[in-house]
Amino acid sequence: MPEVTIQQNLLAKKGNEFSREEFIQNHKPFIIKISSNLCKRYLTWGHDEELSIALVAFNEAIDSFKPDDRASFYGFAKTVINRRLIDYFRKESKHQVLSLTPLEPDKDDLYDYESASSFKQYKEEEQQSDFAETVKNYTTVLAEYGILLEDLVEVSPKHRDSKATLWRVAQEFCEHSNLLKYLTKTKLLPLKELELLTGVKRKVLERGRKYLIATALILSDPEFETLKGFTQIDSIVKERG
Repeated sequence: MPEVTIQQNLLAKKGNEFSREEFIQNHKPFIIKISSNLCKRYLTWGHDEELSIALVAFNEAIDSFKPDDRASFYGFAKTVINRRLIDYFRKESKHQVLSLTPLEPDKDDLYDYESASSFKQYKEEEQQSDFAETVKNYTTVLAEYGILLEDLVEVSPKHRDSKATLWRVAQEFCEHSNLLKYLTKTKLLPLKELELLTGVKRKVLERGRKYLIATALILSDPEFETLKGFTQIDSIVKERG
C-alpha cells in the first residue's frame, strides 16, 4: 500500500468529515491487517471488538500525526493501533474470542496471517509465563532455607492422612504471625511451639520439616497465591519443567 500523502492526512485532520470518512474507509483493509496480525487470527467488522478499538486508534493516529516530522504515517498508525489493542487485552482479563473465521486461502498477502491462533491461546501462554516466574521466585526463597524444589518430591508425605496432617499444621502455623516471624528470621521451624499448638508429635514435625516450610511459604505469601492449588509438590516441579 503506497504511503499516504500529506494533503490527504491534513484534510482529514482539519475537520473535513467527508475527507476523514473517505480516508478511513479506504484504509479499513490496513486496519484489519494490523489488528489481525497482532491477534493472530482473521477479524471481521461488526463481529470483533478488536476492530472497534483499532478504528478508534486509527482516528487518534490521524489527529496526532505530524507530517513535518517526515515520519511514515502507516508506521505511526500501526504503533498507535498495537498500543491500544495491547492496553485493551490487559484490561479485559476475561476477554473471550468469539470468532475463529478461517482465512480465505486465495487472498493476497494482506490476509497472510495465522488462522489457527486466537487471543485465548495468547492468554494461556501469558498465564504460563506468569506461573513460571512465580515458581522461579518460589525456588529462590526455598533456597534461603536450604531447600531445593526437587527435594520436596522425595520428602512430600506419600500417604493422604500424613499429608493432610502436615497441611493442617502449616495452616495453623500461618495463623500465628509470631511463629512465622521466627521462621523467616532464623530459617528454622519453631518445633516446640508447633507441637504444643497442634498436638502433632515433634518427631512427625521434624520428619516433615521441609514440606512444612515449603507449604507455609506458599500459604503465607500473596506472591505465591497461584501455587496454593498444588497440594502435590511434584506437580509444581513438573509444571516448571
